[in-house]
Amino acid sequence: MISQQTIAAISTPPGRGGISIIRISGTKAFDIAKKIFLCGKPFDKIKTHSVTYGKIIDQQKNTVDQVILLKMEKPKTYTKEDIIEIQCHGGSEVTKKILNVVFKEGAFPAQAGQFTKRAFLNGRIDLSQAEAVMDVINAETSKSEKAAILQLEGQTGKRIRKIRKRIVDLLSHINLSIDYPEYEEEAISIVKTKEETKKIKKELEALIANYETGLIIREGLNIVIYGPPNVGKSTFVNKIAGQEKAIVTHIPGTTRDIIEVHMNIKGYQINLYDTAGIRKTDDIIEKLGIEKTIHAIKNASLAILILDASEKITIQIKELINNSQVIVINKIDLDKGSQIEELVTNKKIIKVSLINNEGIDKIEKYIIDYIEKEKVDINEIAITNQRHKMHIDNALIALNNVLKGNEMFLDLFAIDLIEALEQLSIITGEKASKDIIENIFKKFCVGK
Repeated sequence: MISQQTIAAISTPPGRGGISIIRISGTKAFDIAKKIFLCGKPFDKIKTHSVTYGKIIDQQKNTVDQVILLKMEKPKTYTKEDIIEIQCHGGSEVTKKILNVVFKEGAFPAQAGQFTKRAFLNGRIDLSQAEAVMDVINAETSKSEKAAILQLEGQTGKRIRKIRKRIVDLLSHINLSIDYPEYEEEAISIVKTKEETKKIKKELEALIANYETGLIIREGLNIVIYGPPNVGKSTFVNKIAGQEKAIVTHIPGTTRDIIEVHMNIKGYQINLYDTAGIRKTDDIIEKLGIEKTIHAIKNASLAILILDASEKITIQIKELINNSQVIVINKIDLDKGSQIEELVTNKKIIKVSLINNEGIDKIEKYIIDYIEKEKVDINEIAITNQRHKMHIDNALIALNNVLKGNEMFLDLFAIDLIEALEQLSIITGEKASKDIIENIFKKFCVGK
C-alpha cells in the first residue's frame, strides 16, 4: 500500500530564497529524523508540534546545514501521519543535499500532490477540499482566494453531505415500505416521495444558482478584444493591463496570433485576449489568425468589439456590429461625429480615445458591472468547480426522472434516487473512481 511508504519532497519553489522546506510524512518519518538531526537533546524528548534548532548530518556524520526542525505527531497533522518539516537555508544545492540524505535513510520521493492525497485517503479532508488546496495555491485575486478558502473549510462538502443524508433518509423509508408494508406509520407513498424529491432538487438548484459568477471568480472572466485591423485593439489591451503586452504599430495586420494577458481589476481576475484584425486577406498566416479570432469570440465570456470612429462604415463593419455584445468606439478625438452610433440599437456603446487615456475608466466599470450584475455575495457561492457542477447536473437529471415518473412501484423510484446519491458522493470522494482521484492529484505540484 502506498500509505506504508514514507515519502519526502521539497515543498518550497526551486531557486534561492530565505528558507527551503523539506517535508517528510509516514511511519518512518521520526526514525529518519532521529538519524539525521542533531540538537541539544534526544529526539524522543522533543515535544510534538514544536520547533527545534539543530543541524542535519549525512551518513558520514558531516554537517550538511544548520536547520529548524518541526516535529508533528499523528493524527493532528496535514496527512494524519507523523510529519517532519525541515527548514534549511534557501539555496537549491543545500536543499537537494538534505533531501538526498532523507532518501538514503529510507524515504521515497513524493509524487505530485501525494501529501494532500494522503490527507484525503486518511479522511482528514474530502475530495472537494483537496481540490480547494490547489485553488488556494493558484488564486491570483482576493475574491478567488476567498472562494477557495470557503471550499477548503468544507462549506461545499457540508452542504453536499446534508443533501445526501436527505436522499438516504428517503431511500430508507422507501425500502421500509417495500420490505415491511405492515408498518403503516413508517411507510411512505409515491406522493410523499415526489414531494421530498422536489425539496431535495430545490436545495441542489440553490447550490449551483450562482455557478457562473463562481466560475468567473475562480478562473477569471475571459474577454476577447476583436475588430478590424488598426483600430486600437492592442493599444486597448496595453492600456487596460497597464503595461506593454501587445505590439502596437500603424501597420494593419501586425497581430497574427492571440495574445493572452492576465490582470486584476478590483479583486477579479480578468483574462484579456488580443486578437488578429478581421478583414479579407490572401495572407495564409493572417487567415489562420482570423480563424483563431472567430473561434475565440464564440468561446468568450465577453467579446468587446473595437471600432475606429473615423473609419468609413463597410458591409463587414455592419456585420461585426450586428453580432457584437458591446462596442468600444475608439479615436473619438479624431472624429466626434461618428456614424457608428447611428447603426447601433440596444447595444452598449463606450466612446474612448485610447491615445488620450479618455474613457478607459468607463470600460473598467462596464467589466465590473458585467461580473457583478447579479450582485452575488461571495459567501453565497457554493460551487465554482466544473467537475462539481457536472455531477450536480447529473443528480438533478436523476431527480427529475423521479418527478416525471408514473410508476406504481416505489422500487423504480429508488433506482433514480440511488443514482442521484452516487453522483453527489463522487463530488466529496466517497464514490469517486480511481481515475477521477488520480486526475485531480496529478494537477498538484510535488511537495503539496
